[in-house]
Amino acid sequence: MYIHFHNSDEKKIASQRELVDHLLNDTGSVDEMSDEKRIKMDNRIMAKLKSGKKLSQKELEYLQRTNPIMYAQAMRIQRMAQALEEQLKHAKSKEEVNQIFTNALSRIKNDPDKEYLMASYNRISTEFRSSKMYHSLPVTIEEANMKKKRINPDKSLFEDDEEGSADFEIDLKNWSPLQEVYDQMPSFEIGA
Repeated sequence: MYIHFHNSDEKKIASQRELVDHLLNDTGSVDEMSDEKRIKMDNRIMAKLKSGKKLSQKELEYLQRTNPIMYAQAMRIQRMAQALEEQLKHAKSKEEVNQIFTNALSRIKNDPDKEYLMASYNRISTEFRSSKMYHSLPVTIEEANMKKKRINPDKSLFEDDEEGSADFEIDLKNWSPLQEVYDQMPSFEIGA
């Protein structure tokens, strides 16, 4: 069996064992890279991180093999950026979007990866603010609540009504977790 590589090299594989060994050791492409190519790849990855762009799977694998510390940083940056994107998807108003960004920026004030996170957050901000979703959001939280009430005029399950409000009042000063347990226990009455 012959294996043809993308760089036009052919290698003869005689047995399944050689094939397995070859596939398991195919990570040698990084080891076979010249120093010039490694530096070029490192610089390209650093430029992507500094500009806030997402790294490809190939770039992440390269970092994992060659620079585990930078790989951990890149994964952390990407996870934090994904968390910010998820928060933005659930925002109810433009005011809430601004609060989400402000909170995210305040959390990274003393972060060692602040430069990369700022670039990533700026990219996300620009993309989100130019999206249809952002433009369809009401300006304030109050407008969002009014819009929600117009869509769903029925009372919320959590709004107090005059009859049921007494059932849900809890005196927090006298509350104890054990009280809930006692309340759940069966009571027995013994007749005399």
